[in-house]
Amino acid sequence: MRTLIAALVLAAVGGAAAAQPYFGLTQSLDAQRDAAAQAQRSRDIAAANDLSVLQSRVQTDETLSGLAASRGTAPGATVPFSSNFVPPKLEMSQMVQIPDAELAASNARAVAASENRR
Repeated sequence: MRTLIAALVLAAVGGAAAAQPYFGLTQSLDAQRDAAAQAQRSRDIAAANDLSVLQSRVQTDETLSGLAASRGTAPGATVPFSSNFVPPKLEMSQMVQIPDAELAASNARAVAASENRR
């Protein structure tokens, strides 16, 4: 009977001692999995940040090109220079004329309206 008890005690102690390397192996594998998951999360965050920067850059470029277009900075049609170009002659009879009396009356009404402040 003593032999049987001694064998059981040795088997129990031997089993616990033999399980120690496997416990360390599972801890190591768990740590590797956790590190791989953390690295993947870091790569995902870096990719999302890069995408956000690119989207902001595109939006800025579109806004700047829209402003440039609205300012009319784009080169328009140019007229080629001609050395033998003669400007047209303007005739004063074709211009609009306002009689002096009517011009003076219009100026007097404008001055009166500007002085009539409430």
